[in-house]
Amino acid sequence: MSEANDPRDADARALSQALREQEQQAPVPDVNEALQQRLQAETRDSGVLYVLVQVLLFGALLAAAAWYFWR
Repeated sequence: MSEANDPRDADARALSQALREQEQQAPVPDVNEALQQRLQAETRDSGVLYVLVQVLLFGALLAAAAWYFWR
């Protein structure tokens, strides 16, 4: 079978064409809404109460470590 008449080439071309068409038809996700939700979550987590809880937890961790090593 000659290189020009190889049916595998036609199959490969048809597959690549179908993949290109499918890619063009695929909907592009709207990342704006996801970004807005992420920003709202991060803004909510940056409140004073959140920071206070984090500081208290870190202090409790340090106190537990000091109690463990110096008892």
